Amino acid sequence: VGAHLEAFGIPPDRITELDWWEQHTLPGGELSVSAAPSQHFSGRALKDRNATLWSSLVIRTARHSVFFSGDTGLSGEYAAIRERLGPFDLALLEVGAFHPAWGDIHLGPDNALKAHQLLGGGALLPVHWGTFSLAMHAWDQPAEVLIEQADRLGVPLLMPILGQAVEPAHAEKTRPWWRSVETQ
Repeated sequence: VGAHLEAFGIPPDRITELDWWEQHTLPGGELSVSAAPSQHFSGRALKDRNATLWSSLVIRTARHSVFFSGDTGLSGEYAAIRERLGPFDLALLEVGAFHPAWGDIHLGPDNALKAHQLLGGGALLPVHWGTFSLAMHAWDQPAEVLIEQADRLGVPLLMPILGQAVEPAHAEKTRPWWRSVETQ
């Protein structure tokens, strides 16, 4: 993957590649990034399918820890991630572009809630939804399903209006802002 970045003009000394479970601490030592398992296919052409690892990320400071799933399917690795790199103050989990046949590569709202439980909780910020139509569901279906189920399960959900700053520890009840968005 680093070779692609270099081809885009990024100097090699600015690139750090990690394998699963490896960690890189940024200069100054206040922030670290760890690569963790994720389940998705990789590649963008016919001959590079599954040639690289797909990773989730854990970003940690002395005070906070954030998990970012990236595109992923539900996997038992979430429990291992919690054990090795948790607990998490915030989990960013992808919820959109889902279909029952895609359970190995995209979570969707149901599996995102299962992954959240395996990760040990923390506030949940759903990502990868509402940007463009990739699946056969309505653009806001992931949000609607998630808000209903998270409320029933007592999951602390963060769904800010685009661009809104939020503090996960002081999040207010989700207001479904997307319902006022006009679509064509």
